[in-house]
Amino acid sequence: MIGVIEALELGNWRKASRILHDTELADPYLAIVLMTVARAMSYRAVGEHSLAWTTLGRAAVLMLRRHPGLPCLAVNDTGEIDDVPAWPGEVERLALPLRMARGDLLFRSVRLIWREQQELSDLFRRIEQRPAELTPATHILVLAFVEYLCWVRHDAGTWTRGTPVDDEAAAIEQRIDALSDGLRAEFLRSATDLRRLRYPAAGKMSLMVWSAGGTYNGLQRLAILELARRPEPPWGESVKPADCPSRLSSVNAWQFARTA
Repeated sequence: MIGVIEALELGNWRKASRILHDTELADPYLAIVLMTVARAMSYRAVGEHSLAWTTLGRAAVLMLRRHPGLPCLAVNDTGEIDDVPAWPGEVERLALPLRMARGDLLFRSVRLIWREQQELSDLFRRIEQRPAELTPATHILVLAFVEYLCWVRHDAGTWTRGTPVDDEAAAIEQRIDALSDGLRAEFLRSATDLRRLRYPAAGKMSLMVWSAGGTYNGLQRLAILELARRPEPPWGESVKPADCPSRLSSVNAWQFARTA
């Protein structure tokens, strides 16, 4: 199980999925939780932000069913958690336990879910942090392009992957290939999903937004500038512990942006 958690901590959801699929592990329940997290990470890689959010929420619910005493982030009077709406459905937001052995499997599993939920919340907040020179739609498309840089372009697994573990994983890899090929429709679909996290009734991103952003090369330039302004990953509003690991692909993308 350590190997699965280590792979997910480094962002290698493919390796974790393969181990979970091929190996009979000592703790089947935790294996289900970690497979749920791995699938959520694969959703985020293809820009399915809302699906990644609800899938991470299900992973948190599974952890709470086995460990009812785990701390959660509370929903405030306006229906928000850390200024992010508590979307409907069976979704929980985990907090980091204060008293637990740092190397413990439970702690590392909770920290993993917490990190991924924190980053999606941070992405949600960034929608409102628009540079003055960008339109709201272009800004969201740039954020979606940053996600591509962090989850696809600078992920070694994109170029060295093995056989997908199931049909859904195979479909995800096909969409990753489309993003890698710069397919405009995939970027617009990802940006549409991200915009609807904040504005559920919003329409689809149009070709006009793609053109206004400078098409692929122009959006990549804007995404690199956006990424270079950020602190070192992982990202989130809450104070992250010093030992919280980052996904290697995000670190690679961030370092590239800082030196570009």
